[in-house]
Amino acid sequence: MTEAQIIDHLQALGLTEYQSRAYLAAVRLGRATPPELADDSGVPQGRIYDVIDDLEDHGLVEVHAQTRGKEVSAPSPQTVLNQFKRRRIDELSQNISTAVSDLEQVYHRTDQNTDAFVTMVSRDESALRHVRRAIETAEWWLTVSIDSHRYPDIRTEIEDALDRNVTVRLLLSESDPTVESDGFPDALRVRHRATADTLVAADRKYGVFSSKHPARSGQPYIITQERNLVLLFQTYSEQIWAASTVHQAGDGFPRTYLDPWRAIIDLESELSDGRPLYATVQGTNTKTHRQGRWEGEIVDYELSGPVATDFSTAAPVQASLVLSTDRGEVNVGGWKATIEDVAADGLVVSRRP
Repeated sequence: MTEAQIIDHLQALGLTEYQSRAYLAAVRLGRATPPELADDSGVPQGRIYDVIDDLEDHGLVEVHAQTRGKEVSAPSPQTVLNQFKRRRIDELSQNISTAVSDLEQVYHRTDQNTDAFVTMVSRDESALRHVRRAIETAEWWLTVSIDSHRYPDIRTEIEDALDRNVTVRLLLSESDPTVESDGFPDALRVRHRATADTLVAADRKYGVFSSKHPARSGQPYIITQERNLVLLFQTYSEQIWAASTVHQAGDGFPRTYLDPWRAIIDLESELSDGRPLYATVQGTNTKTHRQGRWEGEIVDYELSGPVATDFSTAAPVQASLVLSTDRGEVNVGGWKATIEDVAADGLVVSRRP
């Protein structure tokens, strides 16, 4: 290895050019006075004493007081450079920890003060981080469409969402219709289809989307917390969900829904048969604009549009439930309801009050 290459390596470790040249000279000479180091290294005489002090601070050389003045010696490079490495690693680790702590405070303040954002990422690792965060934010209704091999990456977050009583619909993109069900929680609704876009829609809070294209690979991911866009993701998810093969129904009560539309589609046979069902709704009074909670038996419902269609895939014009509460009947609509009494953020349906 040439002298220039050694100096380049020392500079890569964080030494300056003068420090690198002086240290190489100290190793080569063994013991030397500052003027001798300056002559051998080419470091200016006026700078050599400061450079020696820096090398001593780094633990790379030792400085001895002699009758004729200072003398510099270089211990075994293997010993001092290993010690130098450990110190640098410790310093880097501490600096990273401090930076993470400081930046997280800024990040959380920004996150709390930002109602909506739309951005794009290209790295799968970045997208996966957003997918996990989206799942963690879900309170009511979560749709996840991913390639089958990515499920283990989010298994823990999915299970935690189910523990929070979130309704989770998992669509696996699977060329082979045989999907291994080992490890799927009983409450998880699972379907599969040969191909599907990557999509995560958590309530109306957090969305991740990336389309598949036959002529292009590595499509970017759209990340958003803009509610209207997330709502579009949720609506689009109804189409791909309805056109997929059921693998695990995940039925059971109580059931959590994002709005009356999804509740009616899921429970229409029971509602039509007059079986008693009870709902707890969290939302906003459309007249007073106050947040509230309403509980009661579902006594009627409406699902309609301008033309007859399959409302499992097409959004209806009106989807509402009528609850018989202790304060009278209450008409509950979706998030953007205006003519109903309540605009629902979400609701829970059970067989018993």
